[in-house]
Amino acid sequence: MRAVVIHSHGGPEVLTLEEVADPIPQAGEALVRVEAVSVNAFLDVSNRAGHVPFARYEFPHILGSEHAGSLVALGPDTSSDLSPGDPVIVSNMVPCRSCEHCNAGNTESCLNEGMIGVTMPGAYAEYSVVPVTNVRRRPDGYSALEAAAMGVNGPLALAQLIEARAEKGSWVLVQAGASSAGTMACVVAERLGCKVIATTRSAEKNQALHDLGIVGHTVDSTSADSLDQIMAITGGRGVDIVIDNIADRDLWKLSMASLTNRGRLVTSGAKFGSVVEINVRDLYTKSRRVLGLRSSNLAANDQFWSMVAAERMTPVIDSVYPLAEAAEAHRRIESNANIGRVMLTID
Repeated sequence: MRAVVIHSHGGPEVLTLEEVADPIPQAGEALVRVEAVSVNAFLDVSNRAGHVPFARYEFPHILGSEHAGSLVALGPDTSSDLSPGDPVIVSNMVPCRSCEHCNAGNTESCLNEGMIGVTMPGAYAEYSVVPVTNVRRRPDGYSALEAAAMGVNGPLALAQLIEARAEKGSWVLVQAGASSAGTMACVVAERLGCKVIATTRSAEKNQALHDLGIVGHTVDSTSADSLDQIMAITGGRGVDIVIDNIADRDLWKLSMASLTNRGRLVTSGAKFGSVVEINVRDLYTKSRRVLGLRSSNLAANDQFWSMVAAERMTPVIDSVYPLAEAAEAHRRIESNANIGRVMLTID
């Protein structure tokens, strides 16, 4: 089959299109014909550069964590409600399902978690082999491209909002709202009935978010009066929830300062660093919470796809590249020019 392979870490130029052996599913596995892959800024782009600390694989390696397509076959002695030819979406997290956290239903905290494309071969290829438990039927009316664009960030956004106790009418601030994760968080929060404020670092992206109709308000986070703007929008009270997957020190200060009393900040990323400052006195005197969430769990994943099946939910897709142009897709993300998801398609 054709696959984009890396033989070492480095820049986008290390992504090479090659012919490799077709994967063969073993017991408990499924063979999927890949039709679309969402390019993840961390799990793909940072992984390619060698900056994912929990990555475990040998070279040559196939990247690609978030994908959708159709079921081709099951491994020996493997059963499923799905049949060959069924359209499917693949979950990228592979919990062990046996540790104390998995047994408690908290699969996002699995002690032995694997990940497609990060601890096992991925989906920058015509076919992938994945655990059969990671494959579900694609909702009716959704293309592989649309499903793959929501495959990770959709369930994650819902899990973050559940963890932060979002309710209808909650004020939610989404930092880097034009990013792939940010746009999906805005879509899910709006669908839950929250009032959404998104930050970006450019007037162009602010306007794009308004044009997409997925936010009520936007704020330029580089503006000297960004906090004042957020307070004015919320009538001086601040926001109930902040989603901050960036870990930029200045943005983090804005995130914390924007919270109302008993406000919750939830983070599932550290794109621009890993060390930020917290004013502990403000934290406890205003009864604020800071929550870390590695990924969605199985319950949030199920709930998200039930939401998708029940009512139309559209991802924001920035651009689509053929598999052979994976390097250009990576460059698009590294330029920070994208608004929403950058995608690969496999014909």
